[in-house]
Amino acid sequence: MSFPPAMSTHLQVELLGANIAANGSREQMGYTVDCLRSFLPAALELLCDCVINPAFVEYDVEEQKTRLHMLLSNPDIQLTLLTELLVREAYSGGLGHPLIPDPTNLQHLTPDALAQFVKQNYTGKRLVLAGAGLQHQQLVDLAAPMLERLPAGQDASEIEPASQYRGTHAYLPGSAPHANLILAFEYTGGWRDIQGSVIMTVLTYLLGGGNSFSSGGPGKGMHSRLYTRVLNYHNWVHSCSSFSNTLNNTGLMGIQASCDPPFAQKMLDVMCGELESLTRPPPAEQLERAKLMALSLIQTALESKAASAEDLGRQFLTYGHRVNLREYEQMIHAVSGKHIAEFTRRLLSSTPSLAAYGEGADKLDYSGLVQRYKQINYTDRSVNSGFPAPAGGLQTVFDKLKQGLTGGGGGGSSSGSFSSSSGDRSNSSRRSFI
Repeated sequence: MSFPPAMSTHLQVELLGANIAANGSREQMGYTVDCLRSFLPAALELLCDCVINPAFVEYDVEEQKTRLHMLLSNPDIQLTLLTELLVREAYSGGLGHPLIPDPTNLQHLTPDALAQFVKQNYTGKRLVLAGAGLQHQQLVDLAAPMLERLPAGQDASEIEPASQYRGTHAYLPGSAPHANLILAFEYTGGWRDIQGSVIMTVLTYLLGGGNSFSSGGPGKGMHSRLYTRVLNYHNWVHSCSSFSNTLNNTGLMGIQASCDPPFAQKMLDVMCGELESLTRPPPAEQLERAKLMALSLIQTALESKAASAEDLGRQFLTYGHRVNLREYEQMIHAVSGKHIAEFTRRLLSSTPSLAAYGEGADKLDYSGLVQRYKQINYTDRSVNSGFPAPAGGLQTVFDKLKQGLTGGGGGGSSSGSFSSSSGDRSNSSRRSFI
């Protein structure tokens, strides 16, 4: 008895007792399989075959397009679509291309178009195979015969389209009982500005936030600034939390919130005020709490071997090498209130981006928002600008990481790059900082 390719894959996964996942972003695609070690050879063969030699059957493609069309019409994903609209409109060039397709464009996703995408992008120099909980040489021996015939292709940096941040005011049509807003600014450097991304991570947890219906409890961040200064103070605010969307060389950082429709403009003013308040160093107690929360969530996430392997692969794609968890811990501990204030001032010197949907959100004053931040003018917004060196010997950590980015290491070949972790947590890290 024969089965369609998609059904056959699921049956093989069930026989292995494995878990599979796939995810995509504007700059990377990731595929993972999680299984017992005894099933590693079969699971790895299944993973490589599905990724490198996919069978795009018209029936399966049409089924997924139908499911995607239904998902895009679901009102529960409006915030996801708002984030997509924000990034799409805030950048021109490559990053301005859609990640989530418009329903009217689904007709262009044909089996031939998908096969051509794989042929152009899934090549040796742009591929990393990473594993956790196994020996590196074992992974190499198993994977080499499966990947050795993969075309080398071009390095991603050679063909990556240029992008330029420009700021935006975007409104998502549709009705919602509350006004929903995202206010964001650009921070140059993205993940590849390692020092800047560490400060951004601490700033994210420093702002914290959540929604007005949280039941509290350990780890909820109810002592964060957006809880104590916004949610506990304004009864018309339904949610308010930090927002970040980080890419390789750039990123967006700010606040997302929802409120009663009559207070939409006031909500925007409150969001601006909270960001502006951090142009001065925050209290030491708040900063220390944010750093400990960041470290706790990073270490907790790394308990998952699947998450550790996926992050390992993403680090090699981004940096060309792996950043040790202990180095991250040192960098997080080295963040000072002065770092936070200088990062925030650099952040607010960019053109603001505002995205909104829901009742009352279509009347926000974007021109006034732009004028508000024209008063903040920093001439140098280049990567790593404006940050003093960390105290003690930690500057050597940053120097080492920068050399890794420029000097290579772990670069791709015609058969891809291989990396693995034996599961030692001291050698693990989380590029996305969870």
